[in-house]
Amino acid sequence: MVNTNLSIRHRSKALEILRSSPNPVSASLLAGELGISRVALWKMVRKLQELAYPIHTGREGYLLAEDQDPDLLCPWELGAFGFRTTWFPETSSTMEEAKNRFSRNPPSLQGKESTAPAQEPFYTVAETQTAGRGRFQRPWESLKGGIYLTVTLFRRVPLAIVGRYPLLAGVVWVETLQELFPSLSKSPPSHPLTLKWPNDILMGNRKIGGILLDMEVEGDTATRIDLGIGLNVRNRPKDPKAAALIDLLGPSLPPRRLILQAYLHRLERALEDPYLKSAISRWKRFSSTLGKLVRIRFPASREAALSTLAGTAIDLGPGGELVVRSSDGSLRPVSHGDCHHRR
Repeated sequence: MVNTNLSIRHRSKALEILRSSPNPVSASLLAGELGISRVALWKMVRKLQELAYPIHTGREGYLLAEDQDPDLLCPWELGAFGFRTTWFPETSSTMEEAKNRFSRNPPSLQGKESTAPAQEPFYTVAETQTAGRGRFQRPWESLKGGIYLTVTLFRRVPLAIVGRYPLLAGVVWVETLQELFPSLSKSPPSHPLTLKWPNDILMGNRKIGGILLDMEVEGDTATRIDLGIGLNVRNRPKDPKAAALIDLLGPSLPPRRLILQAYLHRLERALEDPYLKSAISRWKRFSSTLGKLVRIRFPASREAALSTLAGTAIDLGPGGELVVRSSDGSLRPVSHGDCHHRR
């Protein structure tokens, strides 16, 4: 992990210079651009090489082999977002790491007098997860080549509307991918991007990503929100119902770091309103669930006589709950459960 903002800046600038040059960059020039000694530069390059950056050294200087770029999601690869990012080459779960990272106090309160909680998101990112999880503790396959992160927000949000947060996170992915890949916005697209309630991102009929919500609560208010996000990019999921961007769009994808930066730019703008007033209407634009016959399976721990609910999904409630019209014509709001589209 990176310990200082200065280290992030130096690594980011060095890689920018090396990537922009087809020829070796002299040590004196590179050190001068960074404002560090040649010894400090040598140590930094050694660290980057240890992380699999293909930086070749020779008499003429340093050369980065572009075709061997590891495309990591380190803080120095994420622009301004990197200063609020903790990165792991491998971890059990970014959700668990985020909990451990902020287990005591919000960042704005650590070592300081009491102030308002920080509003900017913090990010926990991993190249792979050994125990990634989805809803109801299901395993989430997290092979190298995907995007796996947890977005942590310290803000006070009424529990009645906190369900808007994972919906919005999915909407922003769809909007980001349509911006990056204009063919996905054409009508009719060969692989339509849609959102399946409550947390699936679909391309065609195959799942490419999902969102997980966790939170800390005081009374009827969430004080911290964690959004666990997974997107299949260059990884190859084993589940036949899942897919990755590379499967559907081909190998000429932009680097993952650019995909993630584009997403975080949009996400942070969308999160400026803590009540996410536009989340419901934006989600409906991309819904593959509304208007469908559905069957909702509730978790085994649900303390109710009803284990499943069948009907037609007709709307979303103000908190992101799915409104289902059952066979007797009654409307039932559902806040959690597995949603299956019936054919």
